[in-house]
Amino acid sequence: MSITVLGLILLPLSLIWALNPIRLLQLSVIAAIFEAGAALVLGGNFGLQPAMVPGLLFIAYVVAQYGLGMRYPGERQVFWTLMPLFGLLGYALFSIFILPQAFQGKVMVSPQRPDLLDPGFVPLSFTFGNVTQSLYLAFNVVIATCSALFMTRVAIPYRAVLKAYLASGYLAVFFAFWQFAYRVAHAPFPSGIIQSNPSWAIVKQSIGPVPRIQGTFSEPSALAFYLSGLFFCCLWLNAQGHRIMRVNILLGLSILGMLCSTSTTGLATLAAGVPLVTIFAAIRGNGAAVGRLMKTMTVILVTGAVVIGPVFVLKPSLQKSVHDVVVATMSKGSSQSYAERSGLDAAAVATLGPTDGLGVGWGSFRASSLIPGLLANAGVFGLIMVIWLVFRIGSAVNRAIKRAPDHPGRLVLDGMTAALCGQVAAALLSAPTIGSLAFYLQLGCVTGTAARMVGEARRVPAGRLSQRQPARGNPVRAVAVGPETHRGSIA
Repeated sequence: MSITVLGLILLPLSLIWALNPIRLLQLSVIAAIFEAGAALVLGGNFGLQPAMVPGLLFIAYVVAQYGLGMRYPGERQVFWTLMPLFGLLGYALFSIFILPQAFQGKVMVSPQRPDLLDPGFVPLSFTFGNVTQSLYLAFNVVIATCSALFMTRVAIPYRAVLKAYLASGYLAVFFAFWQFAYRVAHAPFPSGIIQSNPSWAIVKQSIGPVPRIQGTFSEPSALAFYLSGLFFCCLWLNAQGHRIMRVNILLGLSILGMLCSTSTTGLATLAAGVPLVTIFAAIRGNGAAVGRLMKTMTVILVTGAVVIGPVFVLKPSLQKSVHDVVVATMSKGSSQSYAERSGLDAAAVATLGPTDGLGVGWGSFRASSLIPGLLANAGVFGLIMVIWLVFRIGSAVNRAIKRAPDHPGRLVLDGMTAALCGQVAAALLSAPTIGSLAFYLQLGCVTGTAARMVGEARRVPAGRLSQRQPARGNPVRAVAVGPETHRGSIA
C-alpha cells in the first residue's frame, strides 16, 4: 500500500474534521472531482478514490450516531424515498451470485476490462468485475443514504453545502483550463498527481490538432458528464435569481469547459439544456425565470463574442481547428466508434431474451449508455427500480417546495436537483452506469433536504418556517422552529 500526494492532503484534513460532519460532507463533494486520482494505491493496481477518504469517515460518523442511540428526524421519509435504490442494490447483490452461474457460457457479454490483445465479446462467467462493481454500488447507496439522513437534522448550513459543490465546479474548470494550457503551450501540469489511479488507463486524445481535455477525470466524456450537472445547476440557479458564488460566471466557465472537452455528449447537453430549462420554467408559469434565462444567455453570448472574436481575427488558423471539431462532431453518427457503441448497446439489450429479462448480473456487461447497461446488468427489474426512484425523488421535491416554498433548504433543492437532471441526461446518452460519488452525494442532499422541509411544514404553521428568501437569492436567517418532536433525534 502506498499513499499518493492527494492522500497526503486528504487524510490529515479528514482526520482533523472527523467529528465535523459538515466539513466531511463538503470535503467529499470537492474531492469527488478527482476521479482519475487515487488517495491510496493498494496492491499496485487498485486506487482508492480521493472522495472515499472523507466519505468513509462521514459514513462512520452517521453509523456511530446510530450506535449511540441517536435518530435522525426524517429517517422514515428518507427510507421511503430511497426504497427503489435499496431494491436495485439488493437485486444487484443477488444477481452476481446467481445469474452469471445460471447463464454461464450461454450469453456473450462485453466485460468490464476487455483483453487489449483480443477485445470483443466473451462468454458470460463470474468475474472479479461483478464483485468490484457491486461494492462500488453498495458504497454509493450507503453514502447517499447517510448524507440524506444527515441533511434531515436541524441547523444545516444549506448555503455552505451548495457552496462546496459550486467550489468543486470552479476547481474542475480550473484544472480543465490548466490542462488545455499544458496541451497547447506546454505549461507545467501535475498529471502524475491528479491522474494517479492505476485502475484507469489515461490516454491523450485529440481531434486533428485540437486536444480533447479531461481535466481531473479519466476521459473527456467523464468531464462532460460532470459539467453537464454543473451547467444545469448554474442555469437553474440563475433562472431562480439566486446570488451565490457568482453562478452566472460559473455558468459561462462550465460552457467553455464543455467546449474544451469536445465531447459530443457535452455539446448535446449544452444544445438541449437552455431550451429545456426555458420550456420548464414557462410551463410552471415563471415568467421572471424565463426573463433571467434570456438575459443571462445573451450576456454570455455577447461576452464570448467580444473575448473570443479578436482571437480568431489575430490567429485565423484557429478557424480551421474549430471547423475540424464541428465536422468531427457532426459526423459522429457515421463514425466507427459510434457504430461500436451502438453495437454494444444493441448487444446489451439482446441479453434480455436468453436471460428471460433477468439480466446477466451486475457488473457483467459494460454497455455504452445507461438504459441498455441497466437492462443487461439488472434486467427489467433494475430499470423499473430506477424509474421508480426518479418518480419518488421528483414527488418528494415537489411536495417539499409546495409545503415549504420559503425554506432556506430550497437553495439546495434548486441547485442539486438541476445538477442531477443534467447528469442523468448525459448518462442517457453515453454512460453505462452512474458511478460518480458526487452524483450520489447530491442525491442524498436532495432527499434529506426535501424530507426536512416536509417535516417542518407538518410541525409548524404555514408562514412560520422561515422568512421568505428574496427573489435575488440573498441570504436570510431562518426562524427557529423549536425542539424536535422525535424521540432521540439529533439537534
